[in-house]
Amino acid sequence: MPTLAKDGGVSASIWTDAEQERYAAPPPHEIDTCIVGAGIAGLTTALVLARQGVRVAVLDDGPIGGGETGRTSAHLASAVDDHFYELESKFGERGAQLIAESHAAAIDFIEATIQEHGIDCDFRRVDGYLFAAPDDRGEHAQRVLDKELAAARRAGLTVEPIDRPPLPFDPGMALRFANQAEFHPLRYLRGLAAAVVEAGGTIHTGVHALAIEPAAPLVVKLSGGRTILCRTAVDATNASITSPRTLPLKQAAYRSYCIAIAVPTGTIPHGLYWDLDEPYHYVRVAPGDVPERELVIVGGADHRTGQGEPMQSWIDLEKWARRWLHLDGDVVARWSGQIIEPVDGPAHIGRSPDLDHVYVVTGDSGNGLTHGTIAGILIPELMRGQNPPWADVYDPARSHLHSLGALVKEAAHSAAPYLEWLRPGDVHSLDEIPHGQGAVIRRGLHLVAAYRDPSGACHLRSATCPHMRGVVHWNAGEQTWDCPCHGSRFDPYGRVVNGPAATDLAPIDEPIRPELPIRVPSREEEDDDRPGLPMPLTPAFSTGDH
Repeated sequence: MPTLAKDGGVSASIWTDAEQERYAAPPPHEIDTCIVGAGIAGLTTALVLARQGVRVAVLDDGPIGGGETGRTSAHLASAVDDHFYELESKFGERGAQLIAESHAAAIDFIEATIQEHGIDCDFRRVDGYLFAAPDDRGEHAQRVLDKELAAARRAGLTVEPIDRPPLPFDPGMALRFANQAEFHPLRYLRGLAAAVVEAGGTIHTGVHALAIEPAAPLVVKLSGGRTILCRTAVDATNASITSPRTLPLKQAAYRSYCIAIAVPTGTIPHGLYWDLDEPYHYVRVAPGDVPERELVIVGGADHRTGQGEPMQSWIDLEKWARRWLHLDGDVVARWSGQIIEPVDGPAHIGRSPDLDHVYVVTGDSGNGLTHGTIAGILIPELMRGQNPPWADVYDPARSHLHSLGALVKEAAHSAAPYLEWLRPGDVHSLDEIPHGQGAVIRRGLHLVAAYRDPSGACHLRSATCPHMRGVVHWNAGEQTWDCPCHGSRFDPYGRVVNGPAATDLAPIDEPIRPELPIRVPSREEEDDDRPGLPMPLTPAFSTGDH
């Protein structure tokens, strides 16, 4: 396992200097298909299109895999975490079968790509285990497991009941799903990127896409005033910057947390484990840096983005791991990922509901590695005028009335934070902000997002999210500004790192206090002179998807 990065280097450290230089080349002005987002969805789509002879260019404002693909727990599951008996009630028995079939096909695609290109990424087939929450073994949990067993079998999965999963505690009956898998996502992306280039595609990092505008051809607007013309485009930015109103109302952004604990090899058998708790816990084992050591990755403690306490989530995960898994090793890494949850379960993959000739993939729902691969299989077929069997269950324009209750509930959670406009600031003056931290300050009718860097200089931005004008919160655990309405996130200097916002927090033109050094960037200033996103104990090897 590569060295763990503690400086925010989520994925850059896995690439050689030559690779980084190759992918840093400027994009072309005109192309057949432009893909925004160099994660698993964007690169898989690019590979399939390039193999079909399509001229394709992939853009990303960070390194390859520097978004959510680099923040997963690396579960590859056809036993998706939206229970099959619930999916069956919304999409029918055939719909549930298509969901199971598509995720199994995604795992097969990943395995075949690894074999074809000789990608060294620790891929292995493992069993998956669904079990009752360890402190809840009552009749309700038994009924849920029984319903899920029957529905999963109807969906076509190979699943059987067992007395207990192979864990250090006994939660009672569990379900064992065959033919699941695990791997190292960033090593896979490294090989996937090389395969895209070999097939004739191009990849361009350090390129920030602001918008895709309807025209013939489409116009992809880039920061710095540049543009790209293309016949079709794919929005693979995780939160969909091309559907800023339609899709955010049908899905919600959550943060999901992970820790990695060092253990002697063999402490827990390799497999995928998840329970029925709410929010649920998920566990897997990753190779260590020496044969005698492995890492147990424990995830969960989810909450709406901008509406929870990240540090407490990591504390809760560690307590759970110590209590139930009896792990006494060191926590060697901790991180989090953005989980976009559609109100009815499956991801939104297909034609954009807002723009012709634009395709989107969003709503990973905790299974982003397989959903992203499904997108790479499905979107090229749609571009060719085909109507694959999976298309309807993933259609971004599908009706969500079968989940009206969840739709109303999530809408209420998204609307409530707008009352933040009435509250006072977190602090009254800049000198109350510790070095390396941020806070919102009220100045009359305006709310200001103020970050005081380690040197003591203050960086001021509007606290208004440019997406739908929510008020951002300072996330001390991850050192980001998070919008509690629809999940947009920004680094300490106001640079956007998660959509649906596509632009930075607006600069403050005038200093608000003279007694401290203040850094006030101009509106024309490029992003390149600002440091990267600092994150605590982030793993370079990428281990969120549930």
